[in-house]
Amino acid sequence: MARSITRAGTRASTRAATADGDQSYLDARPATDYRDVVTAIEVGDRPERRRRLTPGDRRQALINSALNLFNTRPYDEVSVDDIAADAGVSRPLVYHYYGGKAGVFIAALRQAGDDVAASICTAALADPANWLSAGLAAFMDRIQANPIGFIGLLGRGSLPDGEVRQVLDEIRDQVLSLILLRLDPPSDSAVLQSVLRGWIGMAETMCREWLRRGEPTREELELLLPELLRAVLGAAAWHDTAVAAVLPSLSR
Repeated sequence: MARSITRAGTRASTRAATADGDQSYLDARPATDYRDVVTAIEVGDRPERRRRLTPGDRRQALINSALNLFNTRPYDEVSVDDIAADAGVSRPLVYHYYGGKAGVFIAALRQAGDDVAASICTAALADPANWLSAGLAAFMDRIQANPIGFIGLLGRGSLPDGEVRQVLDEIRDQVLSLILLRLDPPSDSAVLQSVLRGWIGMAETMCREWLRRGEPTREELELLLPELLRAVLGAAAWHDTAVAAVLPSLSR
């Protein structure tokens, strides 16, 4: 009976102390109270929340996956499911953002072209005295890393040809603009632009053979292609004053 009274008195005293605002009892409770243990377990078991990707992040993830897959496999051997799985997104998002496989391929090809142009520009600015050789080396570095517009297109299968040609023409236009910027002709010249477009096409063809068969070698191409450009411009200089004006800037 005495113990019951004592326990009851202790509980009553505790309640009274708490009611009066005395927190000393609560502050003195053990740090490893069951509440702390339960909270620690809950926090430890809770999975880390994944960051939600923005629409821009999802688009870029799909392009990166397309570059990865189409650079190593023929177009018809890559499925929408492959692209979605590699990007870590759902299949419907490929259709939502790009309309399907062809759309994401075209977007990846366009980005590869933008990267090529940016690399050429950066290399030429870094070595203005040897801008042609530096730009050509940067071009070859890029297409070797991402041959989507070269080797990949040889096995494009059912990919619509018109869309591919349009994007490749856009890439060639970027390269042409960069070369004209460095040559800085005194006037617009259809002859100069035509000769440069022909040289760009020739460079593409020779580099494609290098990527496919390893011949001619890269070292041979880096020597030969600038010589070929000088040769065709030298011939055109007899017929066009703008070409004659820029030719000295390509001298050795």
